[in-house]
Amino acid sequence: MRAVAHGEVRAFLRRSKDATLAFTARIAINSKLKGIGEMTELSIDTKTRRVRVRLELVGEAEPIEVEITKYNLKNNDSGAQLTIEEATASREWLAVALREFVVGRTIELSAKAVALLKLLT
Repeated sequence: MRAVAHGEVRAFLRRSKDATLAFTARIAINSKLKGIGEMTELSIDTKTRRVRVRLELVGEAEPIEVEITKYNLKNNDSGAQLTIEEATASREWLAVALREFVVGRTIELSAKAVALLKLLT
């Protein structure tokens, strides 16, 4: 019985961490999107390594949804490397662009970003 309670507490803490991380990231990203649109939803599940984003962009009649269904994050001495391994989007043109320019490519991240991104592992 005690192991179940411990597992439930761990799951609750992970969900709380994920929600806090998503809230903080959404604020930071929206400050960069001024004049372009707004990220209205961001959910992060660090256990399954999934990220879901909903954007309302200027000129778009409907929100755009992007889901990263698998990512890999590796920390190193100079920063971190993020590889998005699988992603989908609600617009075909964006899904194609993700496959062409993002999926499978490694993105070098600065040492400054490492502290925040350690929460994603």
